[in-house]
Amino acid sequence: MSLSYLGHSAVRFNVSGVNVYVDPYLKDPVDWTKLPKGDLVLFSHGHFDHGVLMAFKLYEAWNCKFAGPRVLMRWMARKYRKRIPNEALISIDHHETISFNSINIRAIPAHHPVNRLGKTILHLHARTRAPGKPVNGYYFEGFYHAGDTIYTQTIRDSLKGFPVHTACLPIGGKYGVASPDEALKIAEEIGAKRVVPLHFQALVERVPFRYQSSDLVKHAKATGTSIEICPLAIGEVLEITAKASG
Repeated sequence: MSLSYLGHSAVRFNVSGVNVYVDPYLKDPVDWTKLPKGDLVLFSHGHFDHGVLMAFKLYEAWNCKFAGPRVLMRWMARKYRKRIPNEALISIDHHETISFNSINIRAIPAHHPVNRLGKTILHLHARTRAPGKPVNGYYFEGFYHAGDTIYTQTIRDSLKGFPVHTACLPIGGKYGVASPDEALKIAEEIGAKRVVPLHFQALVERVPFRYQSSDLVKHAKATGTSIEICPLAIGEVLEITAKASG
């Protein structure tokens, strides 16, 4: 198993040869045309910075399936009518599980409150009316990708009984996503062995996030946690061995 960080919240997971992309908002320096063919694309929600506007290009290139919140899949069915067939769109809401190529994927609730400034930024840059709520996190094969979320006890409760070896968590601390402190609290409560920080790079000019991955590293060191912090460069691959996942 492995994961590849592709910038912002975009991650490619490889599980037994199956490529699962989550929130593929793919831009420079990533050349998406050179990425391995995706089998399944998971959208946490419809905000522009999570890749929904790339869906048709990805379908043309990969002939893949898409999964996400039911309201988002309905929106995609309307927007991409006659371009993406309905059978390529899979609905999954909180606490539901789908099976894809023998991989069981569970939707974990996320809490993504967007304040007035965040809504203004979305209005200026979104170029889409795709629904931004609800927001799904996803759990499969010991991986947990949180989507966009701040700390909420619901995450811990929803993952009870599901062992997590690698948690991909937002740490930007602005626009409705967790801070390093919140991310580490989530990781500790769900028993994650390692954290890959997401959602901290500036989306557009002069719209930075409050924290960077280095802040999570510093915070983890200060707390003395045993959780491994794995900040990845864009394009970097993290291999998960059987020992590391057990």
